[in-house]
Amino acid sequence: MKKRKLSRSKIIAIVMAGLALLAVISILIVNAFIPVKYLSSYLVSKSLNEVGQMRVNFLDVGNGDCTIVELPDGKVLLIDGGDGTYSHNLKIFKELNRRKIDKIDYLICSSVENDGCGGLAEILKYKEVDKVFAPYCPLVYISEGYKSFCDELQKRSGEPSYCEYGIGVEGDDYFFCFLSPDYHGVDGGEYDELLKDPTTKNIKNASAVIWLEYGGVSFLFLSGVGRAVQTKLMDYYLITGLEFSGRKIDIANCNVLKMSDHGSEEGAYTPFLDFIKPETAIISVGENGRGLPTLAALSNAQNSVGDSLYRTDELGTVTFTVKDGSYEISKEKK
Repeated sequence: MKKRKLSRSKIIAIVMAGLALLAVISILIVNAFIPVKYLSSYLVSKSLNEVGQMRVNFLDVGNGDCTIVELPDGKVLLIDGGDGTYSHNLKIFKELNRRKIDKIDYLICSSVENDGCGGLAEILKYKEVDKVFAPYCPLVYISEGYKSFCDELQKRSGEPSYCEYGIGVEGDDYFFCFLSPDYHGVDGGEYDELLKDPTTKNIKNASAVIWLEYGGVSFLFLSGVGRAVQTKLMDYYLITGLEFSGRKIDIANCNVLKMSDHGSEEGAYTPFLDFIKPETAIISVGENGRGLPTLAALSNAQNSVGDSLYRTDELGTVTFTVKDGSYEISKEKK
């Protein structure tokens, strides 16, 4: 019996179908290990941290916050995850992959505002995360980003620790801790005010103030807090002192300040800047409708640190490399 030959068009159709099936299988295999939508973020040159030095990377994620801290013992601290837009998520994954970071040992959600927590759900989905620190805020619908973050947290085993005074982590010659908000059970504390009246002001004042120190070099992250919290920190320092696990926190001698609220006037409180006397300040900011950073904030900051003021919108990602009790600064854009 004579075999019927396939036409050229049918052969081409079969080959194309086979290639399409192969492509689908390949995508499924790759996606099991690497999220396809972030595939380009894995095609980056590597920049590994040295053991014994700490790198603090303030990422350029527009008008949002994200800081990757490569700790001197090889562990990783991530503070915030940007606003959740695809371009900023991709930027964060590129920076993590550039540093060969597959595991985040400590993840901090410093605020329920979208500009910091918006991208954290994606981090929880696609990176291994060990310890999570989160706000005490049962109002999960307070922002879209916070709701997504809480949804991902529920899929994990174990409860997060709250961002509140006295909580933190000690390592080899380094530590980080929260200086504010107060304990979530305190009447009249920042969390109490947030839950009673979730205004923009109360939301910002309930964001986490973080102290990071290694080898005598200190970083103070103000998140979004305004004058009331900054005044409280000065009062606590003068009246009772600030401490963590027996260590005195000397906020009056701060090396690097991450300024509050993308450079708002409320966050750049002159008495506080004069009190902590930072050597260097950084503003994480991008295009926004609030006119940030304000001229008042820039003026107050420059009066405090002179020319040692850095902005992510102008310089891109700014990296502080800490070693042997001093630090160097490098910028993505020269």
